[in-house]
Amino acid sequence: MKRFFILILALLLTVCTFACGGAQKGTETTPEQPAPVTEATPDPPAEASAVPTEEPAPTFTAGTYGICRFQAEDVTLEDEMLVTAGLSDTSMTLNADHSGMLILIGQELPIGWTDTGDVTVSDYPIYSMERLDGETILFHYGEVLITMQLNHTPGTSAEAPQETEAPAETEAPAETEAPAETEAPAQSTGAVIPGAPYGTSDGIVDRATLGGLYRWMSEMPSAFCYALTFDEIGAAVGKAGHDQQNNDGKYQSATWSDGDKTIVTVTFKDQGDGTYACNAFVISGMSSDEYGAADISGFPKIASSTPAGTNPTESVTLETKVGFSGPTVLVTAQIPTKNWHPQKSCIYCAPKAEKADYSQSYFKIECKESLEKIDFYKDSFENLTELEPRTIGGIGMQGRSYKNVGMNWIEYYGEIAEGVWVSIKLTGVDLSEGTETEAILTSMTFAVQ
Repeated sequence: MKRFFILILALLLTVCTFACGGAQKGTETTPEQPAPVTEATPDPPAEASAVPTEEPAPTFTAGTYGICRFQAEDVTLEDEMLVTAGLSDTSMTLNADHSGMLILIGQELPIGWTDTGDVTVSDYPIYSMERLDGETILFHYGEVLITMQLNHTPGTSAEAPQETEAPAETEAPAETEAPAETEAPAQSTGAVIPGAPYGTSDGIVDRATLGGLYRWMSEMPSAFCYALTFDEIGAAVGKAGHDQQNNDGKYQSATWSDGDKTIVTVTFKDQGDGTYACNAFVISGMSSDEYGAADISGFPKIASSTPAGTNPTESVTLETKVGFSGPTVLVTAQIPTKNWHPQKSCIYCAPKAEKADYSQSYFKIECKESLEKIDFYKDSFENLTELEPRTIGGIGMQGRSYKNVGMNWIEYYGEIAEGVWVSIKLTGVDLSEGTETEAILTSMTFAVQ
């Protein structure tokens, strides 16, 4: 969460930089600006008129787009959360003459834009955007992704865009008259690019499934969501999505719809190794109240919710010390070989080992000299609730849940030897019965060196 606020600050500072000194930045980058010289020659404009091909790069609909989703590293905010975080005053106006106005957290910045998705400041391409559908734009601000919808007001449901041209996006899927027959070839022919959309499925499913899909993707840990492939999402839905066939060498999108105005669009991005994974997803034609109440019990349990026994395990021993200079405690547990990554005294849940320590889902194991040391910050705990005791490693341990420093924790603690207390803290995980998380916890044993 701290990184999130740093990103917000950086966002605001960058806007101020361009707003107050945009012209200077343009002069600083003069090595990049031989292009304006070519504008003086009459021939290129004439040739350029034949270059735009609107089929691979459809133009953006003029109008004002309001923020409906903010993504930065492992933080995703939408709807009312955008208002709470102070991001609601973010929008982008695209005028028909290719001028416009970008408002980031209340800071206004005049821009220009091109049909190919470049967003310029002082005639210099600074940002980029892509068209997800007729009413939705994905705006790239460095590593930050901002999804915007036409005429959308943050904190309200995204129903207004139904009146725009979004239904036109479903015309292409509607041309496939026998979706049931095309599903098998779509799944069996194999993707030309691993992870990317392919096949001839129309992507039409019932409305309840659409709501469930969006809720399922929204509620899973973001690192796992943005590792999903086209086939994995199709398997979860029970049907392959409709390939938009708009691969530009970096992005490609697919849609699932009800055959009418409700559409879930998922954009996939090249991961840099030739494989594609989810990069952004958006729903139109359904309110947050409706998809928030959708049934997702039939969707796969992933990340820390994965059922125990799904993946093979191996015995891993972690080391931690009692305080700063006390004895060493060895903590051994059976840890799944997929999605769980032990590091020092923590066990992280993440789809990849790289940057696993950035995950917001993990175990943290600490050893202290006394119960008083375990309870040192107890007075600052919010929503403190006592949990049923558990026996872990043959030791009876007390349990509690609480919020501390903005994070929700589950903690089990007990004395494993004289003057040696262990605290096992969990955050961002599913500790339900039968999960891999529960299996890891109950498999722990302790040895004092």
